[in-house]
Amino acid sequence: MTAYTGRSMTLKLGTWAAGTALAQVRTHTLTMDHEVVDITNKDSNGFRTILEGAGTKRIGISTDGIVDNAASYETLFSAANSGSISTYSIGGMGDGDVIEGSFHLSSFETSGAHNGEQTFSVTLNSSGAWTLTAA
Repeated sequence: MTAYTGRSMTLKLGTWAAGTALAQVRTHTLTMDHEVVDITNKDSNGFRTILEGAGTKRIGISTDGIVDNAASYETLFSAANSGSISTYSIGGMGDGDVIEGSFHLSSFETSGAHNGEQTFSVTLNSSGAWTLTAA
């Protein structure tokens, strides 16, 4: 069984082939949700029954990093301010899988301690279909 390093995960603004890596990032989290449609009824004998293939699919990406003078920090700040939907891609997961799609930057937070680095965190939520390209 092969273990994978977290630093190989990369978030890019734009497509995987032509996008700009967000270099200041330290951690990435990818969450894939499938909202369920509950069709439980009297014939379910008290067990919850889910309608297969129904509901809403969503990918969420959260990341945090160090604020520096790189242009990508300003790009994220601007995207959070405008509420725009842009193409993002995340890759380097496992053995190199890549997910690309349109994402809304729904949360942007920055903080700094008196005697520490200034940091930021961002949450992206998918809008529409995405593509998964297996390595």
